[in-house]
Amino acid sequence: MKTLFQYTIIILSTTILFSNLFAQQNNLQKNLNQKNKKALESTIFDEIETGILSNDVKSFSQYFSPQPYISLINGVNGYYSSNQTFYIIEDFLNTFKVVDFNFDEKKTQESVSFGKGIYYFEKKGKRESANLYITLTKQGSRWYITQISIN
Repeated sequence: MKTLFQYTIIILSTTILFSNLFAQQNNLQKNLNQKNKKALESTIFDEIETGILSNDVKSFSQYFSPQPYISLINGVNGYYSSNQTFYIIEDFLNTFKVVDFNFDEKKTQESVSFGKGIYYFEKKGKRESANLYITLTKQGSRWYITQISIN
């Protein structure tokens, strides 16, 4: 009888020990995933920022969703294919030549991230500014630009 009791205690102790280890590992994994998610989003926003500053839409076009929403100060607004979005944004950056831009604010809520900054541009020799907003949405394991607004 003693041996059965001893085995039961050992099994219970081992079970409790492993369940605590797994719980700690799950919490650690959740924290690492959160840090990786923020780092990944920050990297995407950095690529977008660099692409806008260098007038290189190709450097961030891989993040366009199949139909992002676009709203621009030149009157263009609506849902466009990713291919159309490429040419619309390229044309916009050529017309409203960037002088300076950076994201002032980045926020993440679950599977949606928002980036906001002031887009300083020159058009016909006149310098102006507009608010630039970009929304990233996570679909599956990838992040996509689902909205671009420069107003």
